[in-house]
Amino acid sequence: MGSFGSGAEPAPRQLVANTQGIAAPVHRGVAREVVTFQVDGDLQEVEVIRQVRRFGGSQAYWRCGQCSALRSHLYVVAGVLACRCCHQLSYRRVPSAVARAAKIRRRLGGVPGLLSPIPRQPRHWHPAHYRRLVAELIEAERVIARMLHGTVAALERRKGRLHRGREQRS
Repeated sequence: MGSFGSGAEPAPRQLVANTQGIAAPVHRGVAREVVTFQVDGDLQEVEVIRQVRRFGGSQAYWRCGQCSALRSHLYVVAGVLACRCCHQLSYRRVPSAVARAAKIRRRLGGVPGLLSPIPRQPRHWHPAHYRRLVAELIEAERVIARMLHGTVAALERRKGRLHRGREQRS
């Protein structure tokens, strides 16, 4: 039982990065073939389908055993080989303000990080373009600072409730 309500604690999200996967199949070969994998002692057959590309060559895909969709990667969860959608795997989410600030810092030629200095204006850039990007960066980092402030305030409130509970029990 969790401390913030009734019921069981939610299970942690399964992420693609934390799951054993099978990489894309080899692109050269016959149009269709079947590959057999041994997963937890059971043999599982997966079909490989190759599609001809417009400018030559071919692209190979696995056919998911659960939904029959063509996928570049398959994943093993609880002894079952299937695609990301069938296993309901997700990617780690990065808040959009963090992604935006990192993208702007890359464009400016700087190092990613909230406290890193803003890089100088590149010589070939127009000053108005540089000022606009710096203003966007400052606004994105202001949003991040507000998010961090909210998180710290919530942790301090939680810490205060935990310590008050200890003092009352003593």
